[in-house]
Amino acid sequence: MRVSLFHNQKAGDSTSLSSIRELIETSGHELVRVFDREAAFGELVDDHADLVVAAGGDGTVSAAARLMAGRTIPLAILPLGTANNIAKSLQGDASSEQLIACWGTARRRHVDMGVAHGHWGERRFVEAVGMGLVPATIVSTLFEPLSGDDVASNISLAVVRYGDVLSTLAPRPWTLRLEGKETAGEFLLVEVLNIRSVGPNLVLSQDADPSDGYFCVVTAREEHREELARYLRDRSEGRESQLVLPVVRAREVEIHGRGDTHVDDEIVRSAIPGVVSIHIETAAVEFLVC
Repeated sequence: MRVSLFHNQKAGDSTSLSSIRELIETSGHELVRVFDREAAFGELVDDHADLVVAAGGDGTVSAAARLMAGRTIPLAILPLGTANNIAKSLQGDASSEQLIACWGTARRRHVDMGVAHGHWGERRFVEAVGMGLVPATIVSTLFEPLSGDDVASNISLAVVRYGDVLSTLAPRPWTLRLEGKETAGEFLLVEVLNIRSVGPNLVLSQDADPSDGYFCVVTAREEHREELARYLRDRSEGRESQLVLPVVRAREVEIHGRGDTHVDDEIVRSAIPGVVSIHIETAAVEFLVC
């Protein structure tokens, strides 16, 4: 199989290009092109590739998915980031060696993408769009970066940071319109999920399926603060835990209000009221999964 590699050397575990090349070539595949995450994406795919591989974290995978949307060449993931939420959602915890070894017999899976519109323009996403706790914590890490020695410690520190941010987070007023049905209130968290987890592997809805044509819209109000805090405590102390929050399935979502928004791992900051409109593009990308 002829492979074009979309590689982010700065991803969480800093796996070298030479190591990836050796794994690919010793498995009988041919590495025909290599591109850095900051390269011109338009040149990534040409007639010489049978497969595009995103080697990096969720940001790298999302960027590659946006490029590959609507193409017939499949996209595979080598999960080299910190959280690897997209990879875990599609293919579990398989190692790079296991994934490369199965490419020849892997199946193609059509995966949905979301499209979000706001005053900042239009952006496509694979993971989620949300307001409240998640963007507040992302902004916190921008001002005070996590300082773990490895991927595992950074995940642990991030979970703790979510708990710290939650402890002082004030609910904010938003109005949600889901499939035309309106709900207004003050929320700690609003997340429009395409996959089940965000951030440091925080599973906000076990039922989120990126191939079913629907988002899972998860909300938390003040009465859910202790449930969120309990889940984060369990996670930070290494206990298995499941979060139970209100979930509504929808294909079209509008969020009216103001506040920072995250689109996958990117933050859109806004202090003015506005509307974020979100719809789903079904079967937008073909992933190769084992």
